[in-house]
Amino acid sequence: MNVFVSYQRADTALAAHALGYALRLAGHEAFVDTGSIGVGEMYRQVIAYNVARANVMLVLMGAAFDASRLGEPASVLAFEWQRARFHSIGIVPVLVEGGRMPSGDALPPELRWLRRHNALSLRRASLHADIEACVAAVPSLAVTPRRAARVLWVDDKPANNENERRWLRPHGIVFDCVVSTAEALEQLASESYDLVITDLGRKDSSDRSWSAGADFLDQPVVKDGGPPVIVYAGALAVSRRDELMQRGASEVTQSTSVLLKSVLDLLGRNTAADGAGCELSPR
Repeated sequence: MNVFVSYQRADTALAAHALGYALRLAGHEAFVDTGSIGVGEMYRQVIAYNVARANVMLVLMGAAFDASRLGEPASVLAFEWQRARFHSIGIVPVLVEGGRMPSGDALPPELRWLRRHNALSLRRASLHADIEACVAAVPSLAVTPRRAARVLWVDDKPANNENERRWLRPHGIVFDCVVSTAEALEQLASESYDLVITDLGRKDSSDRSWSAGADFLDQPVVKDGGPPVIVYAGALAVSRRDELMQRGASEVTQSTSVLLKSVLDLLGRNTAADGAGCELSPR
């Protein structure tokens, strides 16, 4: 199993390395950043790579754990936790000798989901036995990391969909945004996508057409084995729903809630994923 050990150096560095040593001794691969990142390497890239291949993340918190640092823009710990959530890997808080789970108010809103995870303990009086128990629990806690799903979004006004993308990213989804059919076809020719979302009319791009999204469905790269396509637009698209579905659309909607559900269903994502999304109003 691949295990990522997440910790604050001023708080639980010794415990992290002791746990990492025990994990390796038991045949697991353990990532502990001070011993696993080489000189000159870009640490965020290394962390992102190792979280993406981890089966479980152990989050160590001791008596000196400083939750206030999680709100800093450059917080490595917050980055690690968010990447773990993005890939939906097993996350286990480990409370080290006097450590406590931070209160909800002490955590940034985007990290409060951590409090829903049951914790293990490492205590000085029973450290050897606690480490053994933690290592022994890894196989039952581990999961296969979820790969990122890639979505191509075609809309001549991409800013209009910013909230939708913000809500969907925590479900392990990344987006490429283009404003025209020509750009979309270039992307589809050179990149692999799991899903495409398109508007219907595009007057503010090179398409200059009220039916650009409908015509996009007829493109060979879409029609012949391409990724599923959702048409997300206004009332005109909904009035043409039967036609657009016949031309190959997987869904046609102007409803934000229907869009979000359709994206998660088509990508096989858990609609009850950790964390709260942002509030959205109808399109």
